[in-house]
Amino acid sequence: MAKFEIRDGVAIIPEGTIEIGEFFFARNLSLKSVTIPESVTKIGPHVFHQCTSLESIVMPLKGIKEIGYSAFTGCTSLKNIILPESVTKIEESTFNNCISLKNVNIPESVTEIGWSAFSGCTSLESITIPESVTKIERGTFFRCTSLDSITIPKSVTKIGSAAFRGCKSLKNITIPESVTEIDES
Repeated sequence: MAKFEIRDGVAIIPEGTIEIGEFFFARNLSLKSVTIPESVTKIGPHVFHQCTSLESIVMPLKGIKEIGYSAFTGCTSLKNIILPESVTKIEESTFNNCISLKNVNIPESVTEIGWSAFSGCTSLESITIPESVTKIERGTFFRCTSLDSITIPKSVTKIGSAAFRGCKSLKNITIPESVTEIDES
């Protein structure tokens, strides 16, 4: 049986692994880098929760279907992430308080961005939401203080409460006619 290990801050996840279970690497302060093999289809909830030294994660472009809620919450050193083309939902609080996160590539396969998904990502400057997304949940970009521009696609019909609250640098936002509901704050 292959085993997971961390060598010099790098997580070694063996090929053939299908799921990385809940809290597996949580609060590991020595973890700096992770490469996820193509065999992984699920990253459980809280897997990298509070891995404050995690700087980079490489995911296969296809295969991962599910990334659990709060999977990367508090990964304060994570700067960029490219999500696999197979992910359909960004769960709630997935990147909550990833204060160094500047870039996120949201693939066209994503139809829903969960509540507080990017809350507290104070370095996030701009984001493109793909046409596949139909709603932006509450608090999605709450306290993204560097976010200065966002384009909401015509596919979005609802923007939840406090979705952009505390985005003090937001200068440009385009809200299409398709949005029929904007909640408070």
